[in-house]
Amino acid sequence: MRGVGIITDASAQFLTPNFTGNDRVYTLPLHVHWQGQSFSPHQSDLQNALPTSLLHHSEPPTLQTPNVGEIASFLTALIPYYDGLLLLPMGNSTTPLFQAAVQAANQVTKGYPIYVVDTQTFGIGLGWLVQAAAQMASSGASIFEILSHIRDMVSRIYTTMCVQSLTYLYHSGFLDPAQAIIGEMLDLCPIFVLEEGRLAPLHKARSPRHLLDLLQEFTNEFNALQSIVIAHHPHHFHREANNLRDRLANDGKQRLVHVTQTDSITTTLFGPRTLNLFILAAT
Repeated sequence: MRGVGIITDASAQFLTPNFTGNDRVYTLPLHVHWQGQSFSPHQSDLQNALPTSLLHHSEPPTLQTPNVGEIASFLTALIPYYDGLLLLPMGNSTTPLFQAAVQAANQVTKGYPIYVVDTQTFGIGLGWLVQAAAQMASSGASIFEILSHIRDMVSRIYTTMCVQSLTYLYHSGFLDPAQAIIGEMLDLCPIFVLEEGRLAPLHKARSPRHLLDLLQEFTNEFNALQSIVIAHHPHHFHREANNLRDRLANDGKQRLVHVTQTDSITTTLFGPRTLNLFILAAT
């Protein structure tokens, strides 16, 4: 198989896993280390076991990502089968994976085209990028055509999240400890937006109804949309996710909006009490 190979990581989520070109998509493994055990991202027992708060846990769950050598070996094994490789890991500010991928690509390249894109997203947002790249590669697009399209898509993906498990944000490096501890003690419901891959505060919801008002208002700021996905933990924000979907459907977006569940990677980084809203704006 020639053309372009696509490499992502296990944090990518897909609403339809059997998309065109998925046979040329390869996934870097990720593991969650928790209480002396290593879990794969899709083990439901881990998703159920992670606590809603890390306030009284001295050892938080940690995300284990491949090192430079492991990624370089992964790339080297694929080079004989493709004319070029495109790496789409989760955003640079989320984990060390992006920087490790860049170093690995520089080690391996020697004239062979390997490109690493800072996707500035994760989960569903990353899945959108991977799926688009795979579909273009399957149709015979060059690596430069795919790069151009993916970079444009990155600028059109918007992610907002309501996070109540704020101690997870502290352990993931997004908040200082005082903010996280006080926020959880007061049961605050802050809303963040990913700006160039970094979490930035957007609003503070006063109630579940106010949360839905704010997310609905944020979504309606866009004139043209391609897709909307609401993602929630299996045991948290289920009602809010469905109510938000119904609100957006009443706004005429019923064909664009989907509800899904987050996996343990998202939970490890942002906590169980998190409601994510992914928006892909149209061109």
